[in-house]
Amino acid sequence: MILPDSLRRRLGLLAAPFLAIAAGGLLLSCEDTTPTVGGQLASGEVQIALDSLIWDGTQQYIYRGDEKTPYHCPKISYTTIFDDAVDTRSATNLIGRISVPEYGDLKCSFVSRMLCTTSLAIPDSIKSEQIDSMKIIMTVPRGDLTGDSLAPQQLKVYRLTKSLPADIDNRFDPTGYYDPANPLGSHSFTLSRLGLRDSLYVPLIAIQIPLPREMALETVNAYRDEKKKSIFAWPQTFEQYFHGIYVEPTFGRGCIANIAYTDFAIYYNYKQTVASKDSEGNPTTTVATRVGVAGVFTSSPIVLSSNNVIYQPSDFLKAKYADNEALVTSPGGYRIDLTFPGRELADIYNASQSKLSVISNLLFSVPVEEINNEYGLTPPPYLVMVKTSKLKEFLASNSLPDGKDSFYAAYDSKAKRYSFTSMRSYILDLIKNGVKEEDLKFTIVPANLEFEKDDESNSYANSYMALMMGYYGYYPSSNSNNNKEPIKCTPYISKPSMCRLKMDEARTIFSYSIQQMK
Repeated sequence: MILPDSLRRRLGLLAAPFLAIAAGGLLLSCEDTTPTVGGQLASGEVQIALDSLIWDGTQQYIYRGDEKTPYHCPKISYTTIFDDAVDTRSATNLIGRISVPEYGDLKCSFVSRMLCTTSLAIPDSIKSEQIDSMKIIMTVPRGDLTGDSLAPQQLKVYRLTKSLPADIDNRFDPTGYYDPANPLGSHSFTLSRLGLRDSLYVPLIAIQIPLPREMALETVNAYRDEKKKSIFAWPQTFEQYFHGIYVEPTFGRGCIANIAYTDFAIYYNYKQTVASKDSEGNPTTTVATRVGVAGVFTSSPIVLSSNNVIYQPSDFLKAKYADNEALVTSPGGYRIDLTFPGRELADIYNASQSKLSVISNLLFSVPVEEINNEYGLTPPPYLVMVKTSKLKEFLASNSLPDGKDSFYAAYDSKAKRYSFTSMRSYILDLIKNGVKEEDLKFTIVPANLEFEKDDESNSYANSYMALMMGYYGYYPSSNSNNNKEPIKCTPYISKPSMCRLKMDEARTIFSYSIQQMK
């Protein structure tokens, strides 16, 4: 098998098996130029060619070997949608306010049920009078905030007076679910650790809210009451006893923190005999007062927790929205509805009239314009592109991208581009079963994905694909997670984010073999 000189120079270092694969690629891409690599191979049996299309509605040429035919390509049509509703049930919680000229105003509070320990880690010998205090400790991972860490903040915590509804979202109004005249506690703070020694690295920042001692006594007595012990055996029974908490910012506009953990802790004092020696070296004992601590309630992914997000876009973004620029923001706000050219791709494949043709891949990527701002807001780390007809179910059930009806893309900050995962199963289905209108309608929204460990079994294939795509002017994301399988997918609400997608410069690359027998 002999490859054209131009292709051999590009792939000269590739192993022979990859050269064999490379001989079967026909690509469709949104490139401004139309390279002509191909012609017939020496055997006269396999033909390799490049197709080049720009989805802007103008006439382009499709190259197959030495032939070129005109083809009218439709523009990728899209609409920017503003939706202030978002599923904000999450294991982490946002608290605070920011006002960013380019982004807008964001206020975050949260409600959460709590998970209890099944037994009290306080010795029975500790009497009620030794119960000292109770605190809520909210933990923020170092750097997991948006805005100015020196900005003064204040928050209040309330005990819920009734159970939270199951169908909660960011627009949930907690009015009527707590008593605003009776907060459990309040606290003023900053998220800066400048007061610590430079040599002391603190990965977590704790926001500590003192609670009434009466609540500590109530909790200890309930654990020790034989008639009430069953309350703490199951999350369902505990929720009836303690419905949860509502936390709201009451002062400050300059920082939003991501609360990773919320814990209730009870402190108690006890006496301890300490052996020592006096000034003459004689053994002696002293009685010291010690402080013990026991965690009783905690946040958990298995109980309901939801962020209450109020987002007002800036005039800057509203102007871009009015011009129908493709905007994406989080948490909530702007998203993209688009029509993907699946029908045209299927028609091109079917018109190839090749008796022996195998689809290799379909890839889609979109360049990004980052929006400058002083708060360091960046594009979201991942986007998902889901068939609009299946979006509600996808988000509600925390589904994973399946490569047929839904796809994900990691943001490549170097290339400033989102590159969606393989759409091969999608185009195969269109070719096999025909194209329905709902197959072409997609919605793009920010997402948060978690991944399994590296799978080295596909390393050769991944290396080959990266090399081929680079040769044809398409650069997939450098994020290594693109080669992994996601194990969790949720709406992205961890931090505020924004960007503009350059939909008019989006690239679609469709590769398949053309094999003509003579």
